[in-house]
Amino acid sequence: MSFAGEGSGAGELSWGQLDVWLKMRRLGRTFAMGGARPLPPGSTVEDVAGELAYLMGRYQSMRTRFAGDPPRQIVHDHGTIDLEVTTADPEDVARRYRATPFDYATEWPVRMAAVVDGDRCTHAVLVMSHLVFDGAGALVMMAETAGRTTAPVRGVAPLEQARQQALPAAQRHNAAALRHWETRLRQIPVPAMPPSRDARSPRYHHGVFRSTALPAALSAAALDHGTDTGAVLLAAFATAFAEVTGVAVLPLRLMASNRFRAELDGSVSPVSQNGLCVLDTTGDFGDVVRRARGAAMAAYKHAYYDRRDLEARVAAVVADRGPGVDLDVNFNDRRFGGSLRPVPRPAGPDSEFAWVSAHDDPQSGFFLSADGSDEVLELTLFVDSHFLAPDDAAAVLWAMETVAARRLARHDRGV
Repeated sequence: MSFAGEGSGAGELSWGQLDVWLKMRRLGRTFAMGGARPLPPGSTVEDVAGELAYLMGRYQSMRTRFAGDPPRQIVHDHGTIDLEVTTADPEDVARRYRATPFDYATEWPVRMAAVVDGDRCTHAVLVMSHLVFDGAGALVMMAETAGRTTAPVRGVAPLEQARQQALPAAQRHNAAALRHWETRLRQIPVPAMPPSRDARSPRYHHGVFRSTALPAALSAAALDHGTDTGAVLLAAFATAFAEVTGVAVLPLRLMASNRFRAELDGSVSPVSQNGLCVLDTTGDFGDVVRRARGAAMAAYKHAYYDRRDLEARVAAVVADRGPGVDLDVNFNDRRFGGSLRPVPRPAGPDSEFAWVSAHDDPQSGFFLSADGSDEVLELTLFVDSHFLAPDDAAAVLWAMETVAARRLARHDRGV
């Protein structure tokens, strides 16, 4: 099928695209996003084709190819793309799409299928490369596609982002971000992580913790300290991690959406990057909360940079101070950017934790994401068992609830 849209040209990768590209190359993974969804009764293959044409025409990031080494982005203003029509199981199609590497030089970074059962079109399957968007960009895309909005596209596309990032103002910001990372990594004590007590095979483990106690505890602590629940949750995480591992001054990589930048607000593209937050967990919990708010704001401010420059700067610090200074601990509070999926309550009245899967695909040492509502908070954990024993990683999540619950108990007593 054919598509057409505004904008074309070629240029360097944007910082967000470069961040994703380097991560994919380092870990050898596609990081494809998306899946299958059921369609309302009466849906047709033509409806799915119309959605695909809308997506390709509206968003430059979907009609971009990548060629060369290092790659350049090549944006097209028209072209053709295949829509697969299949009777296969929709989840099997989605798994196949996610598992098959994209040929970025010759293939659009978008795959879509219409699943039919007789004369009925029952499901649509849509999978895209992470080079198309990040989580916040996906939310914009879903909302606009549902309403088939024809309003002007919000936020600049990657080709224009790359042009702006080469200008002096953006280069000054890049230099400031590099100074932020280097200064903090040179000032902190080198974390002394104990060796893992349980290095397993498969190596990497995925678990989910659902807490009914955390939402109220976070709200009470935020009210007490005149801050937001994000700062409290970050403080609870750092405090719990310190209790389990003994690392009292914790360097954390916080995921920043970067959508507070006017030119990136609403952009369907990858612009999220990590910011460095160093958090001292010693002293009263209230002190940790106040430190967390300031440290997080500084991290988010300095989470917009050229990753090639950052990796070189961090490597220089690591060469001087040792690899432990750049602890691979990551935290992504997705609640305020919107969850990409509903968060169910635990089956019973209490909180629960369960391991979901284990594999050998490389990933971070410790990566924690938060989603939730006023009733339940969901923490999704990915841990490298060679970095931290899975049981100890799960203990961090239970300790987060305990830390926050202690604060709630004090709040209830008026302390």
